Amino acid sequence: MNRKNFITVLAASMWLFGCNRLAFSQKTDDMKFVSVDELMLTGQGFAESYVKYGRLPAAMEKDFRPALHGLGTNSAGIAVRFSSNSTAIAVRWTVRDDNAMPHMASTGIKGIDLYSLDNGKWYYAGTAFPAGKTSVGAVAQNLSGDMKEYIAYFPLYDGVESVEIGVEQNAVIGKPVDKRLTRRREAKPVVFYGTSITQGGCASRPGMAYPSILGRMLNRETINLGFNGSGQLDFSIAEAISRIDAEAVVIDCLPNNTAQSVRDSAYRFITHIAKAKPAMKIFMLENPEYPFARFNLKVQQELAETNKEWKTLYTTLKKEGFRQIVYIEAHGLAGDDGEATVDGVHFTDLGFLRYAESLLPYLKKHIKQLKQ
Repeated sequence: MNRKNFITVLAASMWLFGCNRLAFSQKTDDMKFVSVDELMLTGQGFAESYVKYGRLPAAMEKDFRPALHGLGTNSAGIAVRFSSNSTAIAVRWTVRDDNAMPHMASTGIKGIDLYSLDNGKWYYAGTAFPAGKTSVGAVAQNLSGDMKEYIAYFPLYDGVESVEIGVEQNAVIGKPVDKRLTRRREAKPVVFYGTSITQGGCASRPGMAYPSILGRMLNRETINLGFNGSGQLDFSIAEAISRIDAEAVVIDCLPNNTAQSVRDSAYRFITHIAKAKPAMKIFMLENPEYPFARFNLKVQQELAETNKEWKTLYTTLKKEGFRQIVYIEAHGLAGDDGEATVDGVHFTDLGFLRYAESLLPYLKKHIKQLKQ
């Protein structure tokens, strides 16, 4: 390494140390750690998956093609709800694969994200940074010592083998007292089915995937069935969704489909869910608007053709009497300035927030509002 490069690396290291020194000054050696299995897991659609903290049902394991099977081990959308009076919160977790991508922050891929309830609203409390397959670190500290409600979101683009929440030795930690973001008879979850965007690409941290943002906005459990590159209207996924006792399903899979695949697969996919769950609302989302498509005329045409087939299908379904289906056009959902993505397709945190804020009125209008 030459002198110039050495100085650059040293300066960067000192800057990172300065930024993170306060955030990670809490010692975790003398904290007690509790497995999330002793608390309350949320965001899993099925009682049993073929891997622990997985997203697809064990009973259907052989029905999923290899890409879906692998992505089902990612923990996107899964979280733990708990309450504690500790003045510091830490996390110790082990990921399955230690994944990395050039266009997504490692905190989003394999970090843990903490939110706390304050005056009836969820606020960001801190992120636990990954440091290899097994990581441990303080995520929040200098807290009041009052009993507080928390939710910690698991990694978006990796799976977890174990997760433990750390608190002070004399602190209380247990299942949530407040029922927000938990499943109850009167509070069925909302399922989101789709692509890499639905899964959370490329949020900087797990809590910023749009299904999770909407969950906090609605104070309702959400189930993330987004599959990177594989939201291709597989009938096995329709069957899996039909096994979930959910309030609604948001189908946001067009980025992984063409006009032809919509013609080939979408009718069977949607009608299977609609017939199996006639009381469940079904939202059909158009393709999101890709900023680069303003200039790429071929992609622009393909997106328009796919959206046209999607809208035609919606019209057909309504004529056939499927009254629980709601159509959502894409225009403006992530803003109109082209500044909401990492790469022209996958959202930044800004894109996810805009998307969630745009979808919120549709969900509020068509699903039952909760009394907290």
